[in-house]
Amino acid sequence: MPYLELSDAVPLYYEEHGSGRPVLLLHGWTMNSTFWAGNVAALAAENRVILADFRGHGRSGKTPEGHSLAQYARDVRELIRALDLSESTLVGWSMGTSVILSYVRQFGCAGLRGAVFVDQSPCFMDAPDWEFPLQGGYSAADLAVFAQTVRHARPSAIKPFIQACFAEPPAAEAVDAAYAETTQTHTSSALDVWMDMAHSDWRPVLPEVNVPTLLVYGERSRIFPGDLAGWLAGVLPDARVAKFPASGHVPFVEEREQFDAVVKDFLRR
Repeated sequence: MPYLELSDAVPLYYEEHGSGRPVLLLHGWTMNSTFWAGNVAALAAENRVILADFRGHGRSGKTPEGHSLAQYARDVRELIRALDLSESTLVGWSMGTSVILSYVRQFGCAGLRGAVFVDQSPCFMDAPDWEFPLQGGYSAADLAVFAQTVRHARPSAIKPFIQACFAEPPAAEAVDAAYAETTQTHTSSALDVWMDMAHSDWRPVLPEVNVPTLLVYGERSRIFPGDLAGWLAGVLPDARVAKFPASGHVPFVEEREQFDAVVKDFLRR
């Protein structure tokens, strides 16, 4: 199993599949690279696909330090340089998209070929001028309750969140299996990066994403309801929208074949 030792000595787990133009798949909050398992073969048929677990997640090193979007983006930068992933496309699901936006804020888009956003909002919290907060409405009180529940009764917070990610209710065994994967991230680490993500507003960064961008959004998403993709397409310099009518927050699982086809077509262009 390949690991990259980061500059602060944290081991970052990654995998490589296929050959061609590099595509780096970035997972969501408390998840890990195994959630992309169903997509790897199709994408690697024409591309060099790299999967990585963010620090503190999956098989990467567990450390109490560095659980912020900015640090995760710096870790991605180290991985890109170590593997010589020039002209790479970054594919971010949920929190992975926020990591992409932090990457752009810190390093710009030089060396990137494109980006794919998978069902993520640039701003989680309620605001007077904002239509697309988390779950259609996310107040400071909602954030406090969620954080306390994660800290003291984690399954009762995370399992309903996993269920809400799907347009159709998944089997209880599937929820349990996904939850088990999330437990590889320590609660304090999970909360550190969740609070960072909740209080971040990436809307000012969007005009700086000056590479072609594919917006993959589930039309039945309960995590980010409404036409968020349409709003993003009006702000990003070069974006195209791919809506998934039968999907919620995880179109790469719920409509896997269509997801793979749409992303492969985008990568060819």
